[in-house]
Amino acid sequence: MTRTAYEEIFGPVGRRVERGRRAAAWWMKGLTGAERHILVELRWRLGDEIMAIPIYEALRTIYAPCTITVLCNYPDLLEGNPHVDRINELPSQVDRYILLRSDARDVPRIEHYARLCQVPTPTARPALYLKDWQTPYLDGLSRPVVALCSGASWTTKCWPIVRWRDLAERLVNEGCSIVELGKGDESIGIGKSLVDRTTVREAACVLRGVNLMICGDSGLMHLSLAAGTPTIAMFGPTDPCMLVIKDPNLSPLLGGCDQQGCWNRWEQAEPGKCPLAEKAPETGARCMEAITVGTVFARAQAILRRHREGRA
Repeated sequence: MTRTAYEEIFGPVGRRVERGRRAAAWWMKGLTGAERHILVELRWRLGDEIMAIPIYEALRTIYAPCTITVLCNYPDLLEGNPHVDRINELPSQVDRYILLRSDARDVPRIEHYARLCQVPTPTARPALYLKDWQTPYLDGLSRPVVALCSGASWTTKCWPIVRWRDLAERLVNEGCSIVELGKGDESIGIGKSLVDRTTVREAACVLRGVNLMICGDSGLMHLSLAAGTPTIAMFGPTDPCMLVIKDPNLSPLLGGCDQQGCWNRWEQAEPGKCPLAEKAPETGARCMEAITVGTVFARAQAILRRHREGRA
């Protein structure tokens, strides 16, 4: 869903003129204390847009008074956000334009965003501000409810579907209800499938209402954490420390092979390709192959046990 960037509408010459105008307006309004207008463009993948959420509060804090407009692919993520004034509506005036549609391998994503925005790295975690979290999708399901998401943007981030089915069966035998979320993913086939049936907002409400989410490194992992849900996530080619910082709801599982986190460790690593692919025929990633069903199930049992004890 990536679109032509905002600045492209001006053309090569017009772009330079517009940048000069913005710089002058930003400087003058900074001197006079007038309200400044910031346009932030992301329009990227779900997880990337979620990771950027704390940036808007940082901009508001550092550059007050200001208005903030965000161009994005997932406006549901910013519903009710008190730090965003407009969503996908070009303002009549722009004093500063920030394009966030980029990543960095060797620094945490939120730090990379902060550098682009010239603000201190936020300490707040991504969070949603929905006022109504109610959802009919969980009606009639017995507790505890566990959400599963087998998909990810790269094949090398995926766990074998046969293991997902084994895990789901074990959870059902423990008395759990299963809800499956995702988009275009192969169905696990156990429990209630909501694959391709929810909007981002609806998926967030489902995740808010379940007791546990189990997934790989995916956009729905970030959505689950932003909804405040305990989340077990399996990591292979990516390093969780580069994506999520100090979130008590994240329980990461790493395969621990020699190439673990290769995307963040080596510039020569290619997205979706594993240096040891020939040794992992099921997923194409040896690090994901190393994560066993027993390991994931035991971690789920521990989290659900703490949940039951907390309610007792």
